[in-house]
Amino acid sequence: MRADEAARGLCCDEQTMAALELPELLAIVAGLTQSPLGATRARRLRPCNDLPTVARRLRRLSQLCDLLDQSGPPSLDGLADVGPLLARLGAEGAFLTCPELERVAQFLSSVSSAAAFLDPSESLFDELFRLRNSFMPMPDLAKRIRSVIGPGGSVASSASPELARVRREMGRARDSLRGQLNALFSQSGLGGVFSDQIVTQRADRFVVPVKVEMKSRLSGIIHDASGTGATCFVEPLEAVEGNNRLALLRRQEHEEELRVLRETALEISFNLGALHEAQDALAKLDCLLAQAVFCRRLDCAEPRLHAGDELELLKARHPLLAWRQAQGRGRVAPVGLSLGGACRTLIISGANAGGKTVALKTAGLITLMVMCGLRAPVEAGSRLPIFRQVMAEIGDDQDIDRELSTFSAHATRLAWMTRLAGRGSLCLIDELGAATDPGEGAALGMAVLDWLRQKGALAMVTTHFHRLKAYAAAAEGTENASVSFNQATGVPTYQLHYGAPGFSDALAVSRRLGFPPEVLAQAEANLDSGERQTVALLQEAESIRQQAAEERAKAGRERLAAEEERQKARLLLRQAREQKAGALAEGKRRVREVAARLEKRLEELLGQAEQAKAADQPVKPGKLKQEVYQARREALEEVERVTAPPKADAPQAPVDAFAALKAGAAVRAIALDQKGVLLEDARPGAETVAVSVGVSGVRVMIPVNQLEPLGGAREDNRPKPGVSVQVQAASGLDLNLVGLRVEEALDKVDKAVDQAVVAGRSRLCVVHGVGTGRLRAAVREFLRGHPFVAGVRQAEPRQGGAGVTVAELRE
Repeated sequence: MRADEAARGLCCDEQTMAALELPELLAIVAGLTQSPLGATRARRLRPCNDLPTVARRLRRLSQLCDLLDQSGPPSLDGLADVGPLLARLGAEGAFLTCPELERVAQFLSSVSSAAAFLDPSESLFDELFRLRNSFMPMPDLAKRIRSVIGPGGSVASSASPELARVRREMGRARDSLRGQLNALFSQSGLGGVFSDQIVTQRADRFVVPVKVEMKSRLSGIIHDASGTGATCFVEPLEAVEGNNRLALLRRQEHEEELRVLRETALEISFNLGALHEAQDALAKLDCLLAQAVFCRRLDCAEPRLHAGDELELLKARHPLLAWRQAQGRGRVAPVGLSLGGACRTLIISGANAGGKTVALKTAGLITLMVMCGLRAPVEAGSRLPIFRQVMAEIGDDQDIDRELSTFSAHATRLAWMTRLAGRGSLCLIDELGAATDPGEGAALGMAVLDWLRQKGALAMVTTHFHRLKAYAAAAEGTENASVSFNQATGVPTYQLHYGAPGFSDALAVSRRLGFPPEVLAQAEANLDSGERQTVALLQEAESIRQQAAEERAKAGRERLAAEEERQKARLLLRQAREQKAGALAEGKRRVREVAARLEKRLEELLGQAEQAKAADQPVKPGKLKQEVYQARREALEEVERVTAPPKADAPQAPVDAFAALKAGAAVRAIALDQKGVLLEDARPGAETVAVSVGVSGVRVMIPVNQLEPLGGAREDNRPKPGVSVQVQAASGLDLNLVGLRVEEALDKVDKAVDQAVVAGRSRLCVVHGVGTGRLRAAVREFLRGHPFVAGVRQAEPRQGGAGVTVAELRE
């Protein structure tokens, strides 16, 4: 940890966080936020080494998860960074435009939504209620702002009586002037002068289109010409006074709009402190909601925090690997991690790619994310201390700029650790003492571990050095752990086996990788006797350990099987008791009836025998026995019949609700109120997924739950080539150019813009399709050069995307 970081009280330096991949984890959390402010806050999360603070963070997250279970997440769609807008309000005469006021109004809606979401916390969740106190809903201010905003980003006429009066006068003046100009078209002396009988505007002046060759026949002022040069736009002399009157009213309108906007900005400025506090609280809530989503998707648990130094993570999963698994990419094997107490140093060894570094990173990253206030992908019952500092040296840190070799960079980090480590420190070191002579590297590694243990720090390291494995077996407070490959399949198990060192098995791995046998034989011959003896002892110890593990596993399986049988027996006994308790009375009653009938029959047979004996008639014992047996058999059959359990009714097959929504089916688009034909099958269980529907020759994407099956003949609504529009509701498309040549299309666009402006429209939507892109490029270039077009943009995906262009018109 650098001196400046230590001075700021940071418990983890940037290099450690990068080595343990904390920035990557925080980037995932940031991606789950609803706003850029929340994302920024998520990326800035940092570990804290204060136990009460971390416990409070975790308690707040747990309370948020409980509240989400009760009411669902709030919508923070309007959460935008309004800080720059609020900062402008300090100057005298400052104001916000209507689009900017809309952002503030949306922000205030998010404040109200968040406050309503957190309201139940007052009596249930103390930590969340502290956050709730940072929100001060301002419905009156929001209502005032909304009253100012009119359609198309303009100031609403209802914002002030004066503005409404001026606009009424403007409307009357426009109508009068338009009627005056329309009268020119019917004058007999001006026949053939006009290229089109429409009144339009140029430079905020009402004009009429005149053929260039006829311009001398109409006295007036020429303001503009068409793109083709065949038409000029003339302001007749009789219209000059009316246009001047309109210009004066426009100025009055502008001044009144500015007055209203400044007055509204002043009202907002009275609440700047509360707005800044609410924005910070909203960003915090957005970040917390993203943390809750992340932890839920990974099925995280909250480890038990304590002030000691024992770390025990049960079935821990590397958070980033667990996230990939949750996204359906790859798998992650849980691992048990234990350190502290009697074992101050854990040395992990074993085969390459067996999971040593992953185990190291899993322990470090889980520790950091908990210290950031997140739950961890571990099993309930895990325990974790809050370390004073976490230090890691993982990976190749060769620094060319500083002329440091791999070993120099490694040794620099080790020296840094030895200077700062103490009680409450967690040191994670990958390949301790590597990248140099094995003998010297192992000697340095043992010295570093001795030093860290004497300082009271916990250390978890990985190694391939046999001397460090032997050191772990002999040094007090130090323990071996190993990872290994399954010998039968060659697949790593990613499990830690405590108490036994592992061996690298480099020659065995090389054999599986296809080295020539002669090369491997020479490699084995090159091993000195000490190395061969060490490897043989390690292999023998590993074999014994595996045999013991197999015996333990076999005994465990037998114990589990016996327990399972006991559970089954208990279940059967409980079921029998329940059946007996439920049916005993009825069964007894019905059996008594059968027994009574049998007893009556036997009495009849005995009576017949007594009568025959009294009449000195011979009694045949065989016949009597046969009748008694027959009565007994009939009684038993009756008992079996009356006590047999009833047969369960066969389940009925569910009805397929999507049977009518197949490709080619006639449907009605509810939002568009138009008939169409389904172009693909709807998938069961996907009611909100959009499917392709042909409507009036255009392909639209509509959610399944917005479609209604129709009977009868199917109409030909297949889409034309190059036209595809995605809509959710009526799209309001004004001009369809699909199938037209560029020259025809531009002429229609020019007229449509003029008509839209005169009609007071704020925008024009043009459908040109995708196709080769030539028509789209021509339309957008023409619109960008049009004097009445303030801006050109591509439509939203639900309005048609690249197939539709939206022109924002000037007033």
